[in-house]
Amino acid sequence: MKVFVSADLEGIGGVVSWEQTLPDRDGYAQACSWMTAEVRAVADVALERGAERVVIADSHHHGQNLDPDALPPEVEVVRAGPRRLGMVHGVHLDQFDAVLCIGFHTGAHEIGMLNHTKNGAGFHEIRLDGEPVDELDLVARTAGSHGAPIGLVTGDRAMCDSASRRFPHVEVVSVKDAIGRMSGLCLSPAASIAAVAEGAGRAIDRAAEGNLPVVTSEARELEVEFTWHHPAEVASFLPQFERVDASTVRVRTSSIDEVVATLEFLSGYRLVPYP
Repeated sequence: MKVFVSADLEGIGGVVSWEQTLPDRDGYAQACSWMTAEVRAVADVALERGAERVVIADSHHHGQNLDPDALPPEVEVVRAGPRRLGMVHGVHLDQFDAVLCIGFHTGAHEIGMLNHTKNGAGFHEIRLDGEPVDELDLVARTAGSHGAPIGLVTGDRAMCDSASRRFPHVEVVSVKDAIGRMSGLCLSPAASIAAVAEGAGRAIDRAAEGNLPVVTSEARELEVEFTWHHPAEVASFLPQFERVDASTVRVRTSSIDEVVATLEFLSGYRLVPYP
């Protein structure tokens, strides 16, 4: 059994505001502690059930949110970025039996707590073959292209309901209910951790029984609608991008890996790199 964990922050129990998701803001350190505890619980369950390899992708913001010192010594952690396959970079390195998505949130086109897709400040909506997608779609399809099935999704109830509609075979664990985009009714951290651990156990058991189908994707056309006009104009200078309207570009792709790599480029490109 080999388990891959993709961990985001917005869907972690107790996280309700942008202030908790941004480094150097009030509440961020506490939110990262809760995130680490949920991921630690998932890793512990995987190892207790005999997983020979557990790889964790720290997939929020700059990819340095988890405390590696607080994780089991047996796990491997994908940290920082940029990375070509984004939230599941590393899934291509082995044949994983289950991908567990911890702390996920709804997309920009859906209702839910802290909803956005990839880059809340930069992207208004992302579409594949004309249909809006969220981060879970991208993760499921990318993992599936490398033979790895999605087994678990945790987050707010809106995320879990959305995941269940699209991927009925997946275990879901809701750790909070949205009151608004930045308010919610939350389980206690201890209850969230216990619920996520229990869900991880169910997902891993199903994977061991071979009951997790792989999600496949034939997506060929990516559209990115930016939140303002300038990125669309600049992207259209490259021959592969067609400008659809003032804030939207379209590009043909050959694989879901290429879709994700294109989004990582559009989201992360800077004229001046970090020192």
